[in-house]
Amino acid sequence: MKNLQMLLLVLLITLLATSCQNEELFIDKNENNSNSEIKNMGTYPSNQMIIQYKATMTEAEKENLRNQYDVVTHKNCKCADPTLELWIFASDRNPRSGGITIEEKVLGAKEDSDLEGVDFNLNINRIGRGLLSSFGPEDIRSAMQKRVLGNQNVTIAVLDTGVDYNYFGFTTSFLYNNQNTCNDNPLQDYYGWDFVNEDNDPFDDYGHGTIVTSIIYDKLQEQNVNFQILPIKVFDNKGKGNLFDLLCGFKYAVNNPDVNIINMSFGWYGTNYELLNKFIMQSQQNVLITASAGNDKMDTDLNAHYPSVFDSENILSIAALQGERDGDISSFGGTMLGTGLAQFSNFGTITVDIAAKGENIPFYIDDDNYIPVSGTSFSTAFATALGGEKYMPNISVEQHKASIIENTIQNSSLSQIKYASYIPD
Repeated sequence: MKNLQMLLLVLLITLLATSCQNEELFIDKNENNSNSEIKNMGTYPSNQMIIQYKATMTEAEKENLRNQYDVVTHKNCKCADPTLELWIFASDRNPRSGGITIEEKVLGAKEDSDLEGVDFNLNINRIGRGLLSSFGPEDIRSAMQKRVLGNQNVTIAVLDTGVDYNYFGFTTSFLYNNQNTCNDNPLQDYYGWDFVNEDNDPFDDYGHGTIVTSIIYDKLQEQNVNFQILPIKVFDNKGKGNLFDLLCGFKYAVNNPDVNIINMSFGWYGTNYELLNKFIMQSQQNVLITASAGNDKMDTDLNAHYPSVFDSENILSIAALQGERDGDISSFGGTMLGTGLAQFSNFGTITVDIAAKGENIPFYIDDDNYIPVSGTSFSTAFATALGGEKYMPNISVEQHKASIIENTIQNSSLSQIKYASYIPD
């Protein structure tokens, strides 16, 4: 009997160890904020500046302007916008020794008639929980097997960390089928773009984008919607990014006439960066943008969270609904929806529109095991999926946005957000 008890104890310990190891593979334990986004107050490098040339400038004129500003090197916005560049100067000029600060450079450049726009290159801190392991190796041949044969109905661009096309849940073709060759890069554009590594394989080596994409994918599959997803990688293998890559990714998306919705599950506080604001305003008639409201329990009417608070008619800002508290998420949905905002969720009666489930969402790592994920990043994915379901050819952006709001449910406990309503499960 003692031997049998010992054997059972060993088996139990082995099972528990295996379970913990499985979790360690996929949960980012370095993420201090379990509710996804980390607060970003708008830091920027002291030797970088984003500029936009006038569209008529020649390459020789651009080079002359770089010389005038003592640009050491620059990065082009390939496959997106030839008028955008990132200028990089000598590191950390000291104003006490006669150097010019980046603030002075930006201020001076804003007065330059040869430039359409100027911005600091915002650092966007880690956008949320990632996965410690990919589901397979980076191999564009695997991605090609997941491309749709032909693009139909709705195209959704996801600006994030890319997509891991090896994820076991992607059982059908879903990636956008692009036949275009980038004019300023010899690489073939097959299904999306990586603006971090400047190549044509937006493979997700962090995980956040894969979770967001899987939510959209699953909901649209459930509704039998014809769709394709255009992954655009603007955050790196640590979930970090910068404004320049984001601008390039956004222009890449809006330049594609097939794109109907852009999912933007990230954000920062405090500063209205004028170039992104301008590009979003220019897109108002062409594309719907779903944006996460943020995860810091803040009133964004008072503490601006961008891009979700940009005053553009095509933005839909999404808060997170409260979820299960007892750890049992096997029955997530139904009775727990509409009971109020998640404790971490941002809110605002002017700047946050609607809510969607965003707490303890099961993300399956294989057929039998899942991890719970939380954050307005994932609430936004549910709003994007509803937008995909309600999309119709030739629908205006205004009508498209209204159709999402009309399909939410009013709840008095959501009085902290504009429409006091949530997306049903």
